[in-house]
Amino acid sequence: MKITDIETIILQSPFVYGIPDDAGDSHGPGYACILRVKTDAGIEGVADIDSHPHIMAGMMDAPVLIDFFSRGLKDILIGENPLETDRLWWKMYNAGFYHGRRGALIHLMSGLDIAFWDIKAKAMGVPACVAMGARNHEKITAYASTLVRNTPEQMKQAVDKYRTLGYTAVKFGWGAFTANPERGRELFRAAREEAGPDMKIMCDGYITQNDVKFAARIIRQLEELDIFWVEEPLPSDNLAGFRQLSGMVNTRIATGEQLGTRFEYEQLIREGNPDIVQFDVSRCGGLSEARQIVTMAEMAGKSFCPHAWTSDILTAASLHLNAWARNPLFQEFCVNDSPTCRDLCLNPIRLNEDGTLDVPEGPGLGVLLDEEILRKYRVN
Repeated sequence: MKITDIETIILQSPFVYGIPDDAGDSHGPGYACILRVKTDAGIEGVADIDSHPHIMAGMMDAPVLIDFFSRGLKDILIGENPLETDRLWWKMYNAGFYHGRRGALIHLMSGLDIAFWDIKAKAMGVPACVAMGARNHEKITAYASTLVRNTPEQMKQAVDKYRTLGYTAVKFGWGAFTANPERGRELFRAAREEAGPDMKIMCDGYITQNDVKFAARIIRQLEELDIFWVEEPLPSDNLAGFRQLSGMVNTRIATGEQLGTRFEYEQLIREGNPDIVQFDVSRCGGLSEARQIVTMAEMAGKSFCPHAWTSDILTAASLHLNAWARNPLFQEFCVNDSPTCRDLCLNPIRLNEDGTLDVPEGPGLGVLLDEEILRKYRVN
């Protein structure tokens, strides 16, 4: 099998990112990046990259600068066998030596790697998790992932809504909390009062850049509310701050969505000591690299939870990773109402009544793109 073409599709949402005035569901990112890898066998692989689409397109189609060290990824992949996921991962990594071995290059590699696994599993006629080696779970508990509302009453309304839909856990991030962390106790107390003792509540968003003692004080205020984890209270590269903070509070600390490759996650685990390792499959290096990171987290006695804040394509890839893993914690389920998040697939992923998500049965990722939606919102 050979790769014959790679298409980078840029979609533009009709909405502006953030929480609308009526405190309804959050709007997702203004743009979306979808990859489609075509082969001479007629099998296509797809992926959704949670990164800047225009930068992804530029790195995909860039001409050769220096052979081997600096080339556009499309240039090195046409004619290759997509089933050789390990070899292609390192070929892409080497070809981006001058692009920078972290950041945007790894994001693009991640999407391509996901698409290759989609192709490999389709060629085998099995779901992606089976192609990776295991389908240990049929369902994964989901948490509703949304933005912090502006008032305590709006927080209560949101919790009531998500609980009614069947969620047993919800994460509120950024918004009014990051704008003023001192409001955390007020806003999350309202969420806890509405949720009762059985629903898990998570908190996400920078508290401070470098003032670890201030972050610890805010987190201690949340501890009486039984917050399941506090996510990214510090910038992700402040490893010394994370290690210090983890020893000052009892609440679980989660971080990692902005990092890439096993190399950064090994350093995060060793130096930052988070309780929960968070990686985004479309940013960390793809499904190939995510498996390495899960193994490292387990060996260090850490939990993990994939970050997934875009469409059902990324949710499906993350579900397959969770199904492959032995001890998954949650599946983040983005409740953004943007059509570029929610309407991309003909077979959308739906929440079960018990608050779980079914792992797609495949083959491949098990999702089908809606070509009409792609045409409607495509801008390149």
